[in-house]
Amino acid sequence: MRLNSADFVSVKNRKISRHEGTDWFGDDRESLSDLAKFYNSPQFSDVNLKIGEESFPAHRLILSKSSDVFDRMLSQRWNGDKLDLELTEDPMCQIAFSSFLRFLYCNHVVLHRDNCLPLLVLADKYNVTTLKKVCLDFAQSEILPVIDLKEIFSVWFSYATKAYHPSLIKSCMEVIALDFDVLMSEEWEKDWQELHRDQMVEILKCNELQLANEFKLWEALLKWIQAPSHSERRGNTAGPLMALLLPLIRFPFMTADELSQVEKSNVSEMHPKLFQPPLLLAYKFQALPLASRMTVNDFTKKQFLLRKYRDIRWDRRINLAKSLLAKPCQDHAFTFDTRSSTYPNSEWKWTLKLSGLSGLSSNPVKKDVLRILLIAEGMDQSRSIEYLFQIVNEKKVLFSTSGKKSFTKTRYYSELEMEKKIEFDDLLNDESTYTCNREFIFQVFLKPID
Repeated sequence: MRLNSADFVSVKNRKISRHEGTDWFGDDRESLSDLAKFYNSPQFSDVNLKIGEESFPAHRLILSKSSDVFDRMLSQRWNGDKLDLELTEDPMCQIAFSSFLRFLYCNHVVLHRDNCLPLLVLADKYNVTTLKKVCLDFAQSEILPVIDLKEIFSVWFSYATKAYHPSLIKSCMEVIALDFDVLMSEEWEKDWQELHRDQMVEILKCNELQLANEFKLWEALLKWIQAPSHSERRGNTAGPLMALLLPLIRFPFMTADELSQVEKSNVSEMHPKLFQPPLLLAYKFQALPLASRMTVNDFTKKQFLLRKYRDIRWDRRINLAKSLLAKPCQDHAFTFDTRSSTYPNSEWKWTLKLSGLSGLSSNPVKKDVLRILLIAEGMDQSRSIEYLFQIVNEKKVLFSTSGKKSFTKTRYYSELEMEKKIEFDDLLNDESTYTCNREFIFQVFLKPID
């Protein structure tokens, strides 16, 4: 077709054809509501879904549009006539199937505590992405905060690991980590022994576990390995399993005596090639001065990230929300205890204070930097220590600084020197490499100097 000048209009010096147009859309919700009238309706139905004793007239186009699983099922078996399609579902999923099917028509579902998991199972089975998302969001925001640890552990955590939903695994682990000592008690021994391998991996990977010490976790793992009803975890077939789990144990944070007990265990003697490298590295970590640890690349890996141990120790993991550090003129103090360096053993109290923004960020000459103060509380004798301060994420050490300090009754606090100053601009910008899930994670190690 030939166009003449009357067929063009000028828009901001650009000529466009009168036959061109702009995209406009109707109301999506209204369109979906219109589709809802065809749910469970024989009108135009070309497939019949049979679930247990129930039947649902359905529409091949709707099923195929919403689920690639249904699309494959119907495409392979479609013969042009009305088709009866029999589906095998668990009892709990049979009860929820009508709500699941209705969601495919109108993208709407009423969720509650009883139907969320069955609907998530169906959404996973038939790969309905939008329903997966709403079920996961609802479970994490409305169900997990109000149910007990038993249900989280036995139901939601179990399913999350089997179906591999990382966000749901993370939410479950946040609750489990807070009460982890309960999980290792005698009352939970049967549940613990029945843990699937993937669940054990997720637990051992967690940096936020709150427990007495790492050796307690090793003892619990040993019970799991030696569970009477799980012989596949032992003997010659256990090699690949141990190769998977051993890198997740934080051997460096055990004492020399505890490492010796690990070394003498039956499972260690059966797999010496698997145990010797991590144990030797742990012994090396224990033997080196704190400053020397900074020079060993292997010491930056995940095995060298502290958990939230509750024993009186020489180290501490500290979490601080990014939003709190960003508040101007506000310091952040964390108090913790260590052993004393003298006999009889007593406790030394410390406060680590992180400076907040000072308001100098607008000064182009003097940069606003993070300052770290270590305070010896309740001084009864002089303390000479070596320190190591680190910033970490979930996988590795990001920053380290070390030094030596002496504390007396008259000089009971000292600023920790940092060879490389960290500016608040680098800490708080949106692309900061120091943050982890909108928070900062610090590790503090102290060691007495003779």
